[in-house]
Amino acid sequence: MQRLLLGGTLSIVFIPTISRYLAHHGERGARTVSGILFTLVFGMGILMVIAGQVLAPLIIPLAAPGFAASPGLVALAVQLTRIIFVAMLFLALSVYVTGYLQAHQQFTVPAFAPLVFNVVIIAGTLLLGPTIGIQGLAISWILGTAAQFLVQLPSARRLGLRMLPLDLRHPAVGELVKLAVPAMLGLAVVEINAYVGRFFASLLPPSPGVNPVAVLDYAYEVIQAPVGIFAISIATAIFPLLSRHAAADNTADLRATTSLGLRATVFAIAPVAAIAIVLREPLIQLLFERGQFTVEATRAVAAAMAAYAFGLPAIAIYYVVTRTFYALHDMATPVRVGVFMIALNAVLDYLLMRWLGAPGIALATAIVSTLNVGALLWILRGRFSSLEGRRLARTTVRIGVAAVLSAVAMLGILQILPAGAAFAGAVLRMTIGAAVGGVVYLAVCRLLSVEELRVVRELISARAR
Repeated sequence: MQRLLLGGTLSIVFIPTISRYLAHHGERGARTVSGILFTLVFGMGILMVIAGQVLAPLIIPLAAPGFAASPGLVALAVQLTRIIFVAMLFLALSVYVTGYLQAHQQFTVPAFAPLVFNVVIIAGTLLLGPTIGIQGLAISWILGTAAQFLVQLPSARRLGLRMLPLDLRHPAVGELVKLAVPAMLGLAVVEINAYVGRFFASLLPPSPGVNPVAVLDYAYEVIQAPVGIFAISIATAIFPLLSRHAAADNTADLRATTSLGLRATVFAIAPVAAIAIVLREPLIQLLFERGQFTVEATRAVAAAMAAYAFGLPAIAIYYVVTRTFYALHDMATPVRVGVFMIALNAVLDYLLMRWLGAPGIALATAIVSTLNVGALLWILRGRFSSLEGRRLARTTVRIGVAAVLSAVAMLGILQILPAGAAFAGAVLRMTIGAAVGGVVYLAVCRLLSVEELRVVRELISARAR
């Protein structure tokens, strides 16, 4: 809900708007707009917190109808939802400040903030979890989001961000509202698809120690980690540049920047997909198999993660493709395409769930994600007349060959190395398997003259100097 109502929508519409104001009205005009919107976001965040307290008993039965069979589970979910909703204010403010810094070409502090977020959550979990249980994890989430906002605030203030009196008649507010509505609908497509998956998963019968909803959540969180590290980082870095090219009506540079973002994302994410598919069980063992997370849970989550991984390149590319549409102030096209995908996702969830269980739902997500990105790329190609298609296809094929050969190498390592004890065996197989797979991937990319490898090497050399 935070991504839908404030965070995601705000980051999508704010950067193009503030980039345009910086270009046409200078720093002073951009600061005025930013201050008004800062006040607006704060007020909306407060309203979200209040709404969460009131609506939590209605949200949970809708989100997971299968929980109704366990009344205690419903009550616990409602309680945790009410606690976590307090974090919505800090999340909204944090995303807003991140967008402000990125619009001013400041990326270091926004990149550091999620690290602070995670450290605070881990520390809070270790301190509060043993004393007050799962509620301690929810409170730690609030503390983490507050820290993520506060660590960015000094940098934003140095760049002139201040709360100004709310002026709903300012032209920028009306412009943002016009952009925000279709952007919100676009994000709703993503959230509805996630909801549909959880809806069907809640109807699956649980096995001992394995809850299908939890299986999908664990698997998707693992898959989203590399997406956040690579794809979202790339999309975030090029979004202000895309917005400036679009504002200047520079189609050639806009096309070239989009192509670069796509190729860089494929290069970074392909070996990760290979690892997630081949080394799925050692990876989940290493991350989670301890305490109440049993061998059966590991197998279930690993299977779902591998199914998601088949669509990992498309899930990652989606962030770059949509940023190009958003830079063009076209929020409607991703929505129109996504609406068709919602229906397809529901059908595939139902059919594949009956055959494969929770991994079937994950596989449906992978298929729909691939079709969705394919349709958006086709539309974008028509709009630009060209999207450097041959260059993109050539790079993708070469990277695909390298990823497949690295997967074969990792399969060989799994055949050679014994499973051993859960944790020690997982460490051994993950370390050696990923190392061998990575070496093979980079070697094949170099042999096939994948130009993105050269770009990465040059960036590393430049940083070293």
